[in-house]
Amino acid sequence: KSAAKARRPAADHGPAERWQHGGRTLETTDQAGILAARVLEEHRLDTLQLQGVLDVAQRDSGLRLRADYQAAHLMARVTASYAVARGAGQGGYSEYERTDAEEAAYQRWRNAVRALGLTDSRVVLAVCCHDETPPGHAYAQLRRGLRRLADHYGLLAVKP
Repeated sequence: KSAAKARRPAADHGPAERWQHGGRTLETTDQAGILAARVLEEHRLDTLQLQGVLDVAQRDSGLRLRADYQAAHLMARVTASYAVARGAGQGGYSEYERTDAEEAAYQRWRNAVRALGLTDSRVVLAVCCHDETPPGHAYAQLRRGLRRLADHYGLLAVKP
């Protein structure tokens, strides 16, 4: 039995750096008998859900907001874009124009932020879009904002 175990190759989970900050789980894939490692804490929202601060609908709504934020390319630009110049004007400067997909993602993100309201939007945007850790006193505000967001996205179960 130990000889068979010795011949079996160890599972490749990637470099140790990938797992140093969070746990992992093995999940089945579409291929029979093949397991894939999945990081449990890819985002601050995952960590808060594992700690019991957020429920699944709140985490999912926050990740959905983040996906639209990234798809709309709203994060700060650190370097020049490698995109082909779109209608360079006088002096070589041209304003960035969004593609149709980016504009649609921006409109979804903007509508979601409006649904949040002014009270809760600051902490929700800090956690969801900028992956910041919320201060302890802001947990109630974060939960309330993500609950509104889940309601906006239709992720909450309809109660009779």
